[in-house]
Amino acid sequence: MSALKSPCKINISLDITSKREDGYHLIESLFHTVNLYDIINIEKSDEYNIATSGKFALEDSDEENIVTKIFKYFKNNMNLNHNYNIHIEKNIPTGAGLGGGSSDASSIIKFFLNELNIDINDDLIESFSKFGADIPFFIRGGCAWVSGIGEKIKNYDFILPYNIILIYPNIHVSTKLAYSRFKIDDFNKSDIFSIKNMLDNKDINFEKIVSNTYNIFEKNVFDLEKRIEEIKIKIENIIHKKVSMSGSGSSLFILYEYDDENLEKDFQKLKSNIDMDIYKLNLI
Repeated sequence: MSALKSPCKINISLDITSKREDGYHLIESLFHTVNLYDIINIEKSDEYNIATSGKFALEDSDEENIVTKIFKYFKNNMNLNHNYNIHIEKNIPTGAGLGGGSSDASSIIKFFLNELNIDINDDLIESFSKFGADIPFFIRGGCAWVSGIGEKIKNYDFILPYNIILIYPNIHVSTKLAYSRFKIDDFNKSDIFSIKNMLDNKDINFEKIVSNTYNIFEKNVFDLEKRIEEIKIKIENIIHKKVSMSGSGSSLFILYEYDDENLEKDFQKLKSNIDMDIYKLNLI
């Protein structure tokens, strides 16, 4: 049996530049993997089977479907001969903007490619975007600038030496619904490329990163789920730091420099004052 660790991600900054005629939105975003993992146990079996368990075990079949679609694709198109029993321990909250489903899918893809002795390359990675826009990013993970519909990825050869506090308010946000509420004049509202320029030049300033974090989804999501905005304001009032939302929500995060002694103090304050899932994590 193989045990695979599938990390989540945060969007340190996220904007939309335009909407294509086919309905897809074009994004510009800084993605970074984080050390909160789903655990996937996979072994050869007489029949194909998939199940989930854990705190965020799935009540619907969305993730089961995406993994099953990938399995069938490898069976029908890439000469995968065996069946597998797949069990996913769900530790990453769902509907939270953390990409847990896409991460699990990417881990399965990498496992099957290894089983078939197929080397990973950029064209192959991009081809798997048909199963989910975030999957190409998760195949390599780390720190990356992601654009297009998620298939254009610039990986950096370093990780940002930051910690985060991550808060999941136990609210499931529909990404499809959040996207559906955008208007053309919502786009290009940030100075997001100032962050990209810092990364490209390896001249990275923590305070400038924090000051330029932006998430275009916040207005739409706060309109849909007012409680997320209320939680964000409450957190900011407790720790007096900038709080950002990841992806299309609902999770919220705060960035800290690696040696910031306030991290533990703020973590304990939030644990004492907010009754929800709170994590102290590293960017990886």
